[in-house]
Amino acid sequence: MIIVTAKIEVKPGRKDAFILETKNLISNTRKEEGSISYELYVNTENDNKLVMLELWEDINALNVHVETDHYKKFGSTLEHFLAKEIDVKSYSIKSF
Repeated sequence: MIIVTAKIEVKPGRKDAFILETKNLISNTRKEEGSISYELYVNTENDNKLVMLELWEDINALNVHVETDHYKKFGSTLEHFLAKEIDVKSYSIKSF
């Protein structure tokens, strides 16, 4: 399993518009093969900070995701919302 965290900071006053913009991305991503979970959370202490938490069956499913039209379309809108670059980290779960 692959876990992806995308820490997002939006410009002041842009949170609601950003969340609205994510609806198509989230809806379509949840339908993708290999998508286990795809959720957006708002920081409880700062409304301008959010995190997208993604769970994927494997790296191949994630690689297919980043090539989809809905992912690319969403990416093309980000400059209107972001206060700084998104901090994306990926993790794999291994059995110990």
